[in-house]
Amino acid sequence: MGVKQYGNALGHKVILTIYKLLGYRFVSFILNFVALYYVLFTPSVKQSLESYYKHLGKELSYKAYFKHIKLFSLSIFDRFISRNKADELSFERENREAFLALQEGGIVLLSHIGGWATAGHSMKADIPPMNIVMHESTKGEISEFEKSKQRQNETNVKIIDLNQGAIAANIQIANALMNKEVVAMMADRVTDPRKVVLVDFLGSKVEINKNPFDIAHRFNKPLVATFVVLTKEKHYKLIFENISINEKSLEEIAQEYMNILTKIIKIYPNQWYNFYDFFNPRTINVNKQ
Repeated sequence: MGVKQYGNALGHKVILTIYKLLGYRFVSFILNFVALYYVLFTPSVKQSLESYYKHLGKELSYKAYFKHIKLFSLSIFDRFISRNKADELSFERENREAFLALQEGGIVLLSHIGGWATAGHSMKADIPPMNIVMHESTKGEISEFEKSKQRQNETNVKIIDLNQGAIAANIQIANALMNKEVVAMMADRVTDPRKVVLVDFLGSKVEINKNPFDIAHRFNKPLVATFVVLTKEKHYKLIFENISINEKSLEEIAQEYMNILTKIIKIYPNQWYNFYDFFNPRTINVNKQ
């Protein structure tokens, strides 16, 4: 899979400068034009989302497409705001008790729905150090710009970069779990075509990432599905769901996660940010969040 990176450090700096001068609402207004650009000039993204909406039993009108892209743009903007002025955003938590099961370490299942990258600082007080397993896709000036805006309370968060190779990443994951730390992994997108598990999703069989379920199964660690969804401007809800692994097969654990994800998606359908045909993965044109 290729990773396509959009934007540049200058663009992000301009947006943040506008935010500092004119405020959040003005930037939110500008993002309408970003969404309009996608509506007019990215038919491939709309085509991929049409497959998703069809499986939901909904029609993807241009209005719905515009709203979907606007919400995605806001999630990216809020990601930077959370590093620049965290108190601009507010958070509520649903089923926080499930998250507290990670006090002795465990695995957080992340998904490409909502703005998970925005809420990292609001979870820090509840859990040990968190290790996020991901492809470090931002390069050069954008990467340096993000690091320069790192929150002081994000020093509790480390990245395990999959680009360094499977063996090195697996060793770091194992060490983190043995040290009773938290490992966060994306479950709803395949990172290695050799490591997949088939599950039912919106009436079809789809492939998802096998690794987090396999690791939880082997290490016998708590597994918590975590979703961060935008409920209104500048306000996010963190939803936690504990997934039992006792006396279950890997496939059963993966299906339980997918059932939870399906429930969340049906409530927040326009916050699904997998911009490729999820139901036909051989056509993937990955734009990673």
